Amino acid sequence: MKQLVSAFMFVLGLGVGLVGGAALLAYAYQAAGLYPPDDATIKFIARERGWLRDDV
Repeated sequence: MKQLVSAFMFVLGLGVGLVGGAALLAYAYQAAGLYPPDDATIKFIARERGWLRDDV
C-alpha cells in the first residue's frame, strides 16, 4: 500500500512539475519577447498607429 501511494505521489509530482515548468518557460519566452505576436496583438498595434481602419 505504501508503494502504491508513493507511486501515485510520484506521478502527481511529475505532472505538476511538467505543467509548472512549461508555464514558467512560456512566461520567460514571452517576457523576453521571443514569441511572435499573435493576430490580436498585431491588430491592436496597427490600430494604435493608425494603420488599420475600424470600418473595414
